[in-house]
Amino acid sequence: MSYYQDETLSFHLSGGLFVAGMLVFAIGMFSQMSASGLFDGIMYGFKRNRRAKLKEIDPDYEEDEEATPEERASQKQSAWRWVYVGVVSIVLSYVITLV
Repeated sequence: MSYYQDETLSFHLSGGLFVAGMLVFAIGMFSQMSASGLFDGIMYGFKRNRRAKLKEIDPDYEEDEEATPEERASQKQSAWRWVYVGVVSIVLSYVITLV
């Protein structure tokens, strides 16, 4: 039991919070970029090729509708929550390390 002292427990807790915070922050940032339309320009070529191949298979194929501005605003707000939780987790891990 002496192996698991308070210092090692707080060290592992801090490390876990830091890694989890970085993952949540990354998810939030990628969600934010997706909601803002940054990936639309990058993915345009891939979507065009996929649409052409699907049209060859099924001539009646129709693309799904794009997200409305209200839906994009809702997605952005949800993405910012992920970013905030990630930042708070990272800061909390530093606080635990310093204490």
